[in-house]
Amino acid sequence: MKLILTLALLQGMTAYAGEVHSNGYTVRFDERIEEASGDLHGETVGRVSIVRTSDQALVWQENTPLRPDCGVVAAVTAINDRFVAVCGHLGGRHYTQKIIFMQGNALSMVSVDQYDSPSPVRVERNGSLTIDVQRRDRFPGELTGPHYFPTVYRLHHDDATFGFVPSFDGDAAERYWQHYRATRQLAPAAAVLPELLASLLAAQAGKQSICAELDTLAADLQRGRQDDAQGARTLMRTWLHKLPAIGYPAFDTQACPGRI
Repeated sequence: MKLILTLALLQGMTAYAGEVHSNGYTVRFDERIEEASGDLHGETVGRVSIVRTSDQALVWQENTPLRPDCGVVAAVTAINDRFVAVCGHLGGRHYTQKIIFMQGNALSMVSVDQYDSPSPVRVERNGSLTIDVQRRDRFPGELTGPHYFPTVYRLHHDDATFGFVPSFDGDAAERYWQHYRATRQLAPAAAVLPELLASLLAAQAGKQSICAELDTLAADLQRGRQDDAQGARTLMRTWLHKLPAIGYPAFDTQACPGRI
C-alpha cells in the first residue's frame, strides 16, 4: 500500500524543467504526466506557462506533448527583452522550438520543427531572429540513409505576419557555406551530392561565387565514380533541377556560364 501511494504521489508531481524572467513576465516549461485519455495517457509531456510578474496572474498556458529540454538547447532561453524560446522533444527525438513574443500586453507564439538537429535561435546584426533547420527524407525512394538538407528560417514580424519563413538572402548565405564545408569534410562528394548542391543553391545570393565549387564537385565525382566529365555534370544538372521542388532557389545559369 505504501509503495502504491508513493507512486501515485510521484505521478501527480510536476518536475521543474526551466524558467526565465523577461520583460515583466515569467516563462516556465515544466514536465507533467498526461492524465487525459489517449495515446499519451500516463506519459511524461510538458506544459508552457506565462505569468505576469507584477501580480502573478497566469496570462497564458499550453499543454504540449513536448518534453522540456533539447540537449544543446536549454528548455527555456531569454533571447532578448522581447523574445523567449522554449525547446522540447518527443521522446528524445523530433525537437521543436516555440518562440514567444512578449511586449506590453501583446503575447504571440510561433513554432519551428527542428527534427533531430536542434540548434539555438540567433539574433542577427540587424536584430532579426534566425534559426537553422535540417530536414531529411526529402526524396523518399531516391535517397537512402540520412541526407540532411539545410534551411535558414528568419522570423517575420509585422502587423500582418508572425512566423518563420525560409531565407536565401545574402545574410543567410554564410550559414549555407558553413553547412557545405562541414558536409564536404564528412563524406565523399558522391555520397552527399544532393545536400552539397542544395547548400550551394541556397548560397547563391552571397558574396562568394559558387562556380568554382561546382567545378571542384565535378572533378571529385569523376575521381570517386569513374564518371567522365559529361556524366558527372549530367548527374549534377539532374539534382540542380530537382532541388527547387523542395524549396531551394533555381540555379542561376548566367552566373556560372558553361559550368553545368
